[in-house]
Formats: sequence, structure tokens, C-alpha cells
Amino acid sequence: MRYFGIDLHKRTAIIASEDEFGKKEKAKKFFCVEPDKIYRFFENHAPFRAVVEATAAYRWLYDLISPLGEVVLAHTLHLRAMFSRRAKTDKLDAALLAKLLRLDIIPEAYVPPARYHRLRDLTRSRARLAQDKVHAENRLQALCRELNVEPPGRSISTKKSLSWVASLTMSPVQKVRAGELVRRLEHYRGELAFFDGELERCAPEYPEAEALMDIHGIGLFSALLIIAELGEPERFRDGRRVAAYSGLTARVNQSGGHDYHGHITRQGSRWLRWILVQAAMKAVRKDLKLKNFYTRIRKRSSRNIARVAAARKLATICWVRLLRWRRTARLSKEMQRVRTRGVTARSRGLAGQVVV
Repeated sequence: MRYFGIDLHKRTAIIASEDEFGKKEKAKKFFCVEPDKIYRFFENHAPFRAVVEATAAYRWLYDLISPLGEVVLAHTLHLRAMFSRRAKTDKLDAALLAKLLRLDIIPEAYVPPARYHRLRDLTRSRARLAQDKVHAENRLQALCRELNVEPPGRSISTKKSLSWVASLTMSPVQKVRAGELVRRLEHYRGELAFFDGELERCAPEYPEAEALMDIHGIGLFSALLIIAELGEPERFRDGRRVAAYSGLTARVNQSGGHDYHGHITRQGSRWLRWILVQAAMKAVRKDLKLKNFYTRIRKRSSRNIARVAAARKLATICWVRLLRWRRTARLSKEMQRVRTRGVTARSRGLAGQVVV
């Protein structure tokens, strides 16, 4: 059995290896534009164990070589916390990964199944569009304040508001700025509608979204984004780990008599954190228990702290609902399988009877 450490970059992949006795081989360099060579290299060494850091572009390599052997995804932040070295090169990084894999002390990161990975790509693209749309709206609002005018309606991105902006009397430079923002918002509106249609088409593949859409403030897009970011709910032991994964827990610095609780960690899925905060502010308007919790925190803290606390509690609620839905669905499948076996056994018994 050989152990491979892969230091993956945008254009190159450095691969170092060790055998089960710790004997090393010279590191090899491959270009990412030549996946066939990488595939043949690992095919010649199958079966194997390999490790690659959880970078933004790891998925293509993981899908390429995972059918040939076991591939482990290393948690980058935990690796940095474990080791600090004076010398750092790509070959040394790859060799260190191979050694840690042989010793079985790699801090592993979660690899979402293809079902959740596809949904992540779709929902994150839609979320980026929504954030870009908000940035353009804020810039257009700032332009209106420069002109000392108040846009009509609650949203400046509606067709009526954009037509009103185009009719304003402005300087030539302001007209150029306003025209660019208006065209950008029209583009975002059309693209968001396209992504919403794609999400509706793929919604039947994720029936567990119904368990989240009962919560006020969580629609189809929000439910699918939460499902995609959480992945398999069974991988979390409790709601505290879900909150930590979303980066909504406070930093803690405790030593002796010193105990400091700071701002939230912001580690984990930023998309999950973003959608939970957005949904929590709508949920507190209708959900009585969540509203009372938000009000209680708001009385002794700031509005932002109360908002984060509500989002943290909403993360636990969503996780519990998804977990219960999965267990119910699994139980239903088992019951259906038992019924099918019973019907089959009875039909065989009737078929074996002799009719006189």
C-alpha cells in the first residue's frame, strides 16, 4: 500500500509518496491541464491512499482518482494549527501530507456526495447573484441620495423604480453611472428568475425541503441552500456542532482566571451563515418562540447579537427537522420493504396450493 500526498495548485499538482515502512520516493510534478497523465500515474499504483487539501479546486482531482483508491480530504485550517515550519515548499508540503496520511493523523474535511455537490453549485451561484444585486441596489440608493431624491416603492430594483431613475435630471457623469446600475439590476433580475426556474425543476430530487419550508421566512431557495450546505444531517452529533459549522458560535479565550467570549468565529460555510441570518429576521416576526427568544436577547444586548443568536437557534431547528425527515423516510422505506416481502411470500404460498 502506498500513501500519496498531493499539493494541489491552480496549474500544478506536486505528488509525494511513501510506502507502509516510511520509504519515500522523489516527488513528481504534474500539470493540471494533463489529467490523463495523473490518472495513469495513480492507475499504475492502485490500490492506494491519497490525501489532498480542501482547496477551492479539489473536486476535479477527487472525482478523477477516487475510483482507483481511497482519497482523503484534509482540513486546511486544522493542518496549519497542527504544524508550523520554517521551510515551506510544495515538495515539502506534499511529503508532509503523505507522512501524516501514513500515520493516520490527517484532520479530515467533509466531502459532500455528488447529490449535495450539484445542489451546492446551483444554490451558491444563485446566492452570489442575490448578493451582487443588493450591492448594485445600495449603489443606486447612494446615487439617489446624491441627487437628494427619494425612490418610489420599497425596492429600487423594480421596473417602476428603474424607469423613474432613468427619467431623473442628472449630470452626464451621473447618467452614465445610473445607466450602468439600471442595466446591471435588469440583468440580475432576469438571471435570478432563470435560477429560480432551475431550482424548481430540481426540487423533486430533494423532497426533504418540505420539512424546512414550513418555517416562516424559508422558501424553496433557502431550504435547498440549507440542505446543500449541511449535507448529510447524520454527520452532526448535536445542534452545537451545526452552529459551529455555520460559524455562528462565539470565540472563546480561557486561561486560568481569564475567560473571554468574543465575536463569532465566521468559520465554516459562509453561505449557510448568510441564509440563516436572512431567514431568522423573517422567522422572528411570525414564530412566537423564536420571537420571544430574540426579544429576550435584544433586551440585554445589541440588535446584531440578537440576530446572530436567532440564526444560531434556527440552525439547530433546521438540522433537527432534516434529521427527523430522514429517519421517517428511512422507516417508511423499511416498512414498505417488509410489506412487499409479505405480499410476495403470500403470493408464493397461494401459487403452491393444488386446486382440486
